[in-house]
Amino acid sequence: MVNHYLGYVNLNVKLKNRIYTILGVPGVAYLLYVGIRYLQNGFHLRGGLILLASIVLAYFLVMNIFYYFTSKQPPFDISPKIEKLLGVPLGTDPAAEAKAAETQQNPMGIRNVPANGYFDEKKVLPGKVSVSAVQQENINRLVTKMMSLNLVKPNYGGLSSRQIATQLKTDTKPVWAIGLGVSVPYFELQRQSGQLIVLAGINQADKAPVGRITTVGLQPISQVADQVKLYLANAILVGGPHMAMGRNAPIEQDAPYAIRVQLAYERTTS
Repeated sequence: MVNHYLGYVNLNVKLKNRIYTILGVPGVAYLLYVGIRYLQNGFHLRGGLILLASIVLAYFLVMNIFYYFTSKQPPFDISPKIEKLLGVPLGTDPAAEAKAAETQQNPMGIRNVPANGYFDEKKVLPGKVSVSAVQQENINRLVTKMMSLNLVKPNYGGLSSRQIATQLKTDTKPVWAIGLGVSVPYFELQRQSGQLIVLAGINQADKAPVGRITTVGLQPISQVADQVKLYLANAILVGGPHMAMGRNAPIEQDAPYAIRVQLAYERTTS
């Protein structure tokens, strides 16, 4: 029931697991009490089994306290031995790994046709976006609105702290709370005072400037402006909170949200 109702609230994985750990304390304490009372009343087999189960649960409860409330590594953690025995790192999911590998092949995460239509991938290049202070505020407001509509969930894809730690040990890249990126609901490209401005929002009525394109591919906009026509093929929300490997354990860091774009080009007849 707790898990069901917490699903209505956007909580990061670490906070949610802290809540579960706190709720587990009275449950384990009650099992210990029941096991001891059974033993005191002569029900040795039943009491012994309940007591054994409560001791195992108490062990995992202590492990969770280390994982979710401290940055220390528990000195009596048996999970590496279990991993070695099973031959598979704990918390791995073959289906999820296959999906992650597929996503890594396309860092922009574009699997479906974007709202702006389909462009030939051979004529699509990444663009660099420069952001002013006002435009950064517009991006932050867009993130807040997307979160309120459940379009963005900064929950690390449901990964536990242990799964994140395992992933960071095999890959030094940060693990982002929103993943590799989330498609912006609405975006368009406008030319203003000789500059290419990216506008984005929940919808067309909500659009606001979120950055200025400075390069396409490896070339400055000024060098290609009279050679090609540019179209905004896609806009992805990236950045925000992320987990990185600290000295002994993963630590959460924060980064500003940003807009990553892809530009389709069409050469002019001249």
